[in-house]
Amino acid sequence: MDGFMEYELYTGRYTGGPAGDGVCSWTFDGEVLRKGRQYGELRNPSYVLPQGERLYVVEELPDKAGAACFSLDEKDESSVLWHKEIPGAGLCHGVMDGNNLYVSGYAGGTLTGLDAASGEVTFYKEFSGHGPNALRQEKAHIHSAQPSPDGSRLLVADLGTDRLYQFVINSQTGLAPDQQQPWFRVGPGQGPRHFAFHPNGKWLYLVTELDRSLLVFRYQDNRLDQVGEYSLREKDDPESSLAADIHVSPDGRFLYVSDRGPGCLCGFQIQGEGGELNPVGRFPTGGWCPRSFHISPDGRYVAVANQEPGTLEVFPREEKTGRLGSALCSVEISHVSCVKWRERSFQ
Repeated sequence: MDGFMEYELYTGRYTGGPAGDGVCSWTFDGEVLRKGRQYGELRNPSYVLPQGERLYVVEELPDKAGAACFSLDEKDESSVLWHKEIPGAGLCHGVMDGNNLYVSGYAGGTLTGLDAASGEVTFYKEFSGHGPNALRQEKAHIHSAQPSPDGSRLLVADLGTDRLYQFVINSQTGLAPDQQQPWFRVGPGQGPRHFAFHPNGKWLYLVTELDRSLLVFRYQDNRLDQVGEYSLREKDDPESSLAADIHVSPDGRFLYVSDRGPGCLCGFQIQGEGGELNPVGRFPTGGWCPRSFHISPDGRYVAVANQEPGTLEVFPREEKTGRLGSALCSVEISHVSCVKWRERSFQ
């Protein structure tokens, strides 16, 4: 007997000054989104990361930083496992690597490592430097991090200095700069934001926020070599447009980037082994500020968090062509900033 698939999603949002209902779960049955559980009373929980039976959350505050971990086991009466104030400010991204949660701090220009079980700090670094954009690159602004495909390196995007840093991961001593290639500098003023590896581990795709470019890198022997660059810009786009999120489809055939201003996802077909991209279309997201989006683990759906006007939308995705259809459902979430899928199957 075939089981039916039900999906779980988690959202974070900007709550403003006081703590509020910033983190919620949702279920999606292929047609309808239904609101589930609320997690904690947090201030500006701008990024959520479901991992197995845990949900990690970071709080984006201008003068300090916070992170929390919740149990996703429905049997737990109290779901909060830990909630800590940590070094840094303006946290905006988190990623797991082994037993550590690495949190990026935009406002403070920091990267903080936390023990995933306890929330205790295991690593902390404050970055320095600046870029040519006096308004946005007056200092380091760490925006995201991801482990390398083999788990031996942690790569870190610094919007403020136009650098993609690379650290060696050591389970005993923490992170150390890669001696072979400690960093790669992109073009002046581009502002690296988020990046994604191809499932084959050979390619890295980086979206730059400030000039709205998509950069393609060959990643071999833990070394970055840029091999391509594509512009997301079109002549009728608002001047204030900024690129945001990036993801590769689970089958490795398509790549998507969200663009704030025109309010769309830009889709690309990944050619051959992954070094070349072919545009497949621009797909409206139902809002003008799609800060975050995520592809379901089976590749059938794309969920989009439109920070403005404040909606969560789910779109069907054609797996053969990579094109997105019309929204299947939409719910209002004020200042929603992040969405992540978690898949469940019931027999």
